[in-house]
Amino acid sequence: MEWSLTIDRAMPRPLRVVLRGVGQVFFCCNAVTGFIFLVALFIGGVTAGAAATVGVISSTVTAYLLGFSEDDVDAGLYGFNGTLVGPCLFLFLENSPQLWLYVVLASALSSIVLAALMRILGPYKIPASTSPFVLTSWMFLVAVYAFDSFSRGPVLPPAGTPAVVADAMAIPAEMWFTALTKGVAEVMFADSIIVGILFLTGIAIVSLRGALMAVGGTIIGVGFPILLGANQGMIEMGLYSFNPVLTMMAVGWVFLNPDGKSAALAVLAGFLTVICQAGLASFLAPIGLPTLTFPFVLVMWMFLFAAGKSKYWAEADA
Repeated sequence: MEWSLTIDRAMPRPLRVVLRGVGQVFFCCNAVTGFIFLVALFIGGVTAGAAATVGVISSTVTAYLLGFSEDDVDAGLYGFNGTLVGPCLFLFLENSPQLWLYVVLASALSSIVLAALMRILGPYKIPASTSPFVLTSWMFLVAVYAFDSFSRGPVLPPAGTPAVVADAMAIPAEMWFTALTKGVAEVMFADSIIVGILFLTGIAIVSLRGALMAVGGTIIGVGFPILLGANQGMIEMGLYSFNPVLTMMAVGWVFLNPDGKSAALAVLAGFLTVICQAGLASFLAPIGLPTLTFPFVLVMWMFLFAAGKSKYWAEADA
């Protein structure tokens, strides 16, 4: 929407860059959308909002100080991984004063990892997306075993064999709205209906197609796991939805030509992301690590690399 772009351009550059970094979590290079996302995070929890703020500032400042591309910094591309790192570490680790330093260091590293991956993937026109967040968070989550000042939180899955699926059944009709909205909110680790609605609102300000892709992803993330007999509690919390949300947005809106063919491909990618997430969850269970957004990253990479061999998308700007 034009009014949001006008406000975006009128903001002071430092504020605009930071808010764009928050918005880029959902591929939205718009400070107004980023502001809505950040407000939503604070509504979901003050600590999560503060951690996201520290994360996005740390990763953005690091990119600026290291002299990375100013255009990329201005677009918020060095901010969104840090935005995710902060709430992630506070969710999976016990809160402590040292954890804030941990967030700053991890967010700074995410910018360095992003720059490295952009150099590697750049010739193939494949985005690094949230892979720096995933790799950095995994490193810092595993590193806590060596430090007495940190301890794993109760949310982090215990190391061991994959758990047997329990209470697999269709969720009640009245829970569908909760599951659908939380599926969008869980992209930034928020277990909140209001946060999910605000996220969708922020996306719709930038693109209605993007918002529709997000809705499609969360529908797949609820309906398909029900069909496969997944854990009801995980479905209701939106834990099967946030990866398909990002996958469908990436494939059906951002990185391929936004037409009917890419929309159909996005639906297929959404279904496969659910399978990929289940497989990665079992694979990572022995070391006690969460999948985070890696299922989205893997499926997106596969589809975008494959698109380069297709007559429909060979010339698409990935």
